[in-house]
Amino acid sequence: MIEDEHHTFFDGLCDKGIREGSYVFSKCGHDEGRIYLVLRSAGSFLYLTDGDKHSPEKPKKKRRKHVRLLGDPIDQETISGIEQYRNTEEKNAAVEKLIREFMARNRTQVKRR
Repeated sequence: MIEDEHHTFFDGLCDKGIREGSYVFSKCGHDEGRIYLVLRSAGSFLYLTDGDKHSPEKPKKKRRKHVRLLGDPIDQETISGIEQYRNTEEKNAAVEKLIREFMARNRTQVKRR
């Protein structure tokens, strides 16, 4: 893990390396097995979007311990680009496209631990 001025190695141990723009897998709850994009985090909670049930304007609030990190975060410019769309449908389509592209690049199956 690369250290920067705001995120150290020890922070990564506490937050499981999950940061804004990370792809995560829901480990439990009624949404178990669903893949999300992390919009922001606040302590032990993450705010997640999937572009379907949970739009970027109304993200799902989920505890960090209930998700598993799937991939490296996307860049901040991409996240800012999603927020620039004016209507919800465009934002949802952009998020769905990012998740689909991520899944196409990473065809391996996600295994439960």
